[in-house]
Amino acid sequence: MAMKKKMKGNITSPALPGKSILAEVNNNEAGNIYNSLFAKNRKVEYDNKYIALVNIRTNPDNQIFRVMDDDEDIRILAEDIKRNGLMHNLVVFPEQREEGMVYVLLSGERRFRALNYLQEKGDATWNIVNCNVVITPLSKNERKVLLYSANLQVRGGFSDEAIRRQAIAEFITCLQKEPYNMSREEALGATKSVSTVNPRTIERDARIEEKLEGKLKELLNDKFLTRSECETYLRFEEDIQDEIAERFAKLQEVDCHSSDTEDAGKNYVEVLRDNLHDAFRELLYDAQRQGTTKEYEAAYKKAILYFDDGLAELKGKADEYGKAKVSSQPKEISAIDYEGKKEAARDRARKEHEVTETKSSMIQKSVPQMVKKLNKAYSSKAFAKALKGVSKESRDADVAALNEIIEISMKLKNIIESID
Repeated sequence: MAMKKKMKGNITSPALPGKSILAEVNNNEAGNIYNSLFAKNRKVEYDNKYIALVNIRTNPDNQIFRVMDDDEDIRILAEDIKRNGLMHNLVVFPEQREEGMVYVLLSGERRFRALNYLQEKGDATWNIVNCNVVITPLSKNERKVLLYSANLQVRGGFSDEAIRRQAIAEFITCLQKEPYNMSREEALGATKSVSTVNPRTIERDARIEEKLEGKLKELLNDKFLTRSECETYLRFEEDIQDEIAERFAKLQEVDCHSSDTEDAGKNYVEVLRDNLHDAFRELLYDAQRQGTTKEYEAAYKKAILYFDDGLAELKGKADEYGKAKVSSQPKEISAIDYEGKKEAARDRARKEHEVTETKSSMIQKSVPQMVKKLNKAYSSKAFAKALKGVSKESRDADVAALNEIIEISMKLKNIIESID
């Protein structure tokens, strides 16, 4: 449907959209959303135009969201477009480059990639595509805010925590620049109004992304550390944080001689590595709970010595396992794994007993393990795809189990917070 060119008005400071406004990107003509982003006196003008696909360019600001869409996602979307047509126009803005006038995407990169897929398969139907061309001059930051606003709404909760954190932090940064000039608190509130992500999650994401630095952030983005444990490490002094990061980095570098087959479970060296990770984390938690500086320093020193000894032992066993994999038959390797995992289980039980002798509470010991497992499932595309083949009854049972965890967690939280 053709869209009329809007009349110009007086320029004022732009306002941000709410969730209901942003939802229009899915239900109404693409492009209406962009007018809704501004106050009544600030209209974004656009023309409806057919543009050759070869003259459309992707937007570098969309890189952070682009990585979430794999080839299979694009293929499925392409098949849908082939059957049902293009439901929403691409939204672009013109840009003069050395090769001439091109059109850069503000909305619809997944559709653009799907159209390219169809074209590569020999379907010439989409050589030219109907676009809404934004012709109002917008600053680079305004264009970025428009792009991020739509993505934060349309993509919902995100399947990748690292991408979500980075997107939220970058959006908040953009809102503190011209022409929005928001304070950090205002930008945080605006982000909550735009995104479908839980407001408390947005706060935690913004805090961890702003405060966590260096190697600890790299380890978090690599999913070697969880967000909950990193929030705890932030309570240490910066030099201590660096020491902790250095040791986790060394642990990450240990070659556990993992199997690269998709259905392979962890070998016993990987189990030992996880055990050392968990025990070190618990000892660090314990150090923070000490009552005096002297006790804190002693507990922290204990954690470091424990890790260093454990790392040396782990490297030795990893080397032995690697040599055995080269010289042994699969059945022999299975036997080595079986015995090794039994040993690792006994070692873990002994170490957990040592940790329980510290001042760790039951909740502080239990929650990180559960969070780690749930986060692994949440971050896995394979988990989401596998759900399609699971019965509704099984999915309902999963939801009931999660609701049970949420309910008891809230009860415990209320009890803890009620104590003066």
